[in-house]
Amino acid sequence: MPRKRDDKPLYDYNIYRILPEKAESFKSFLEDRRFEEIPLKPECIQNPSGYTFTLMFCDKDNRKGSPWVNLLSTCTEWDLSQELKIYGAALICYREDSCFVVSYGNAHFYVSDYCDFNFGVAVAERLIDLDQVRAQQNISHGSKLSKMHMDYLGGTVLSYRSGEIPTYIRGTSLDPELWGTTINCGTSAQFKWEEKPTEIGEKLNLLNEIIKADSSISLPRLTFLDVEEDAEKIESLYHQLAVAIEQYDGAANDGNLINVPSFYMMGTRLIQNDSVRFKLSCNHKSLEFDGELSITAINEFVREKEFALQEVIQKINISIEYANDAWTNRKPITEYLEFITEDNFCLRNGKWCSFNIAYLDRIFQEAKRVAFINHSQDEFALSKDDVIQFARENGFYDETNSRQPYETFYNQNISQLIGAICLHPRTVPVDPEGNGRYRYEVCDFCKDQTLYFVKIGKPNDFAYAIDQAMLTLEKCEAGMGSLTLPGDLAVFPTEFRMVLIFDGRANMVEKWEDVFSINFLIHLTELKRRLSSTDISLTIDFVYW
Repeated sequence: MPRKRDDKPLYDYNIYRILPEKAESFKSFLEDRRFEEIPLKPECIQNPSGYTFTLMFCDKDNRKGSPWVNLLSTCTEWDLSQELKIYGAALICYREDSCFVVSYGNAHFYVSDYCDFNFGVAVAERLIDLDQVRAQQNISHGSKLSKMHMDYLGGTVLSYRSGEIPTYIRGTSLDPELWGTTINCGTSAQFKWEEKPTEIGEKLNLLNEIIKADSSISLPRLTFLDVEEDAEKIESLYHQLAVAIEQYDGAANDGNLINVPSFYMMGTRLIQNDSVRFKLSCNHKSLEFDGELSITAINEFVREKEFALQEVIQKINISIEYANDAWTNRKPITEYLEFITEDNFCLRNGKWCSFNIAYLDRIFQEAKRVAFINHSQDEFALSKDDVIQFARENGFYDETNSRQPYETFYNQNISQLIGAICLHPRTVPVDPEGNGRYRYEVCDFCKDQTLYFVKIGKPNDFAYAIDQAMLTLEKCEAGMGSLTLPGDLAVFPTEFRMVLIFDGRANMVEKWEDVFSINFLIHLTELKRRLSSTDISLTIDFVYW
């Protein structure tokens, strides 16, 4: 129903932006779902500004009825089930240089694979008074935190702290006469206009010009895709992830920020190291591995068990051995995989999200607050040959083993050189009062009140060290600044140092963009934010093999 303002009817518009070249395929997509093109009255089309209007309408039967109605029917004397109509419409407003879709009913379920996910925030940057925000939702880019802010009396300034991203904004329009009093911005932009659907050409033309123009404000954007509304887009993203895993080449991906799958194990309540065993399973088939979860292990599992990865990517589970032949519950590997596509989608915490360039800029800006040191001549700059020689001299280098625990060698060698206590690979229970199923490594070695966390590999492997430090920080916070190390040694940490060893890289990092891993930088900035509320400092030590 139209709403009134000053006795004039106002109509609701839920507008998505899609690429003009996708307009025809979107129409065909709707036709495959029993949407029909409905002829429009030519005399109703006013001031189109070059746009052509195509109305796709659907009123198909829903013979299954509503799930809750069917459920209640099983326990009532009456049969409550009924045949329903599902209504939806999409007004495709096409011009050679731009295309918008006005969604009605359930049509928004079908637009996600075609729309610009950053359109809503672009509208907010340009058309909303960000000092008069009525509602906003923020999520943390380093965790699963989500917060909703409401202002019921008037408006308040848009706000988000370090590590937070605004995902929904409802605010006062900068030009109420043109755009309406209030605008809602998420993936789409929602307006209330006086014009009828075939009369909005001029507004769309102006909206297109405004969106293309530079904005004085750039908001970071990270939006979770809806598992129902965006199901087909999510399916295509999993397909893209599977292809990237199949074609993964660690050496070739050293200089790429995108299309590089990696792992982050926070949330499993365990830390893997080179002494741990894990099991991959799918469809009643499993395979055990030593060491850390890797892309190579996934490909080996799929190849040996003769799976088509693109068909089973969401069905592969991981479990970790925590005692002799005792394993943790299975978890989907997709909960710990991280992946960024070239068209600004990412897999984080098991969910697909879209983001904008401002989101990346914000991460790089926050990373600049973290100090790093390049080591080339001091004790930390031990080479692979150095640690192999150390292992041989101390009698624990196995000449017959093709997979050597180089991190163990490095940790023991550097600990001896600087007079530190080596803790790697000893683990302690996450919950001392529990059954010991979930264990973690407090740190790799420590000296005085400084804890060191070591990782050897590619940039996308370094998140393991962040994971380890994050869980240790949680335990330190729970202990009011105190931490108990293996052997009942109590410490009060004053510094975390991440010793990150690039395997196969010679050129040194000069700025954070040189690390080539957005996933690592996301978690690094989250760790820095968490440490900023404590008395613990953070330093990154880079070593090159």
